[in-house]
This record gives sequence, structure tokens and C-alpha cells, in this order.
Amino acid sequence: MNPKIDERIKEEYEAKIKGKFKIYLGNKLYAKGKNKWTRYFVSTLVQHVYNPDCEYRRYYTGMFAHTGFLPSGAQWYGDFRVGKDTTTPTNPSMEDLVDKIDIPPDTKNVVLFKEISYSKYTCKYKGLWNPGNIPPQTIGELGVYMLLSDDSWESPQENTKLYTLFETATYKSITFSQNAGKRLAMRISSADGAFDPIDYTSEDALILEWYVTIKF
Repeated sequence: MNPKIDERIKEEYEAKIKGKFKIYLGNKLYAKGKNKWTRYFVSTLVQHVYNPDCEYRRYYTGMFAHTGFLPSGAQWYGDFRVGKDTTTPTNPSMEDLVDKIDIPPDTKNVVLFKEISYSKYTCKYKGLWNPGNIPPQTIGELGVYMLLSDDSWESPQENTKLYTLFETATYKSITFSQNAGKRLAMRISSADGAFDPIDYTSEDALILEWYVTIKF
């Protein structure tokens, strides 16, 4: 087959998931680019497909029903943090930033978008630290946290029963993902070359915008 046709078919029909970020200092865009995922984020997505039970999602994998991935409820339990590390590259097993500054943002919100064609969905997360909240220092890493599985299930994992939204009493029998906790879903690191370390003076607001896009 013609290589150009092959590439066109791949471009038009291959599903894609992308994570992008923007960092602002006040109203000025400081950096933008792509994030790096953790295995826990990807594994939890797969586990939702594996077992779509409503209570299971809510109490264990925690990425829907008020918890992490979509703004479907009244409260979003995800969070943002920045860190000081500038030398450690991101690896998929990271559950936390390397040298975290444990100061939550002053405000955080999530917005969901969809295309009219139903072929592209985007979730936008935003965390904002007001001037003076984070003391002056070097910032070399940023992260978004969600309630994610610990990825301890064995492979292959087989479940012969398809749970429905109404079989809420059965969720306690599921064992492969009962160690859900707030883990690092993605990391943006200066050590990965995603941005230059920030010499943060605390005079301006620090804003992180993170976009998750699924296109097919």
C-alpha cells in the first residue's frame, strides 16, 4: 500500500490520548508542552473499561463519580503540587514529586469540552497559587494528583461477570484494585526538558493548566 495512504489512515482512525500543559506567571505564559504519564493513571483508565460498576469506580479507582478524571460531581478530589527537583527524570512508577513543596493551590477547577462531531473530548484542569503563597525558590517540577489504583493486580486478570450500574453490592468482592489512593497522575519536569527551572519570586501568581485530550 502507498506509504502516504497508510499514514493518512493512521492519522484519521487511530485513537489518541494526549496530555499538555501551560505554566503562567501572572498573566505571562512561561512554558507549554507535553507532560509525562504515570502507570497508575493509564492502568486506572483500563480498569474502568474492565469493570464499569458504579460503586467500584467511586470507591476504588476513583476517576469518575466525584473523584478524579471528570468534573461529574459537586467536588473534584484531585490536587496540584509543585516541587524543587531539577535533576530527576520522570519514570512511570512515580507516586509523588521528588522534592515536593506541600502547599496546595488557592483555587482549582476542572472544565470538560467536547466537539460537535463527538470525536474529541478534552478535560482542562487548573490550579492557581496566589502571590505570596509559595515562598521564593526554584521550581523544577509540577504534578497533578488523582485517586488512582496501585496497579497491583496480576496479569492477566480475568473477571467472568459483567457488573452493571445496579449491582452495587458486589463491588467489595473485587480485589485487584482495592488500594486506591491519591497518586501522581502526571509530572512536568525541567529534568525532562519540558521547561526551564522557574526562579520563582512569589510576586506573581503561579498557574498550572493541564489538558487531557482523547481523540478518535
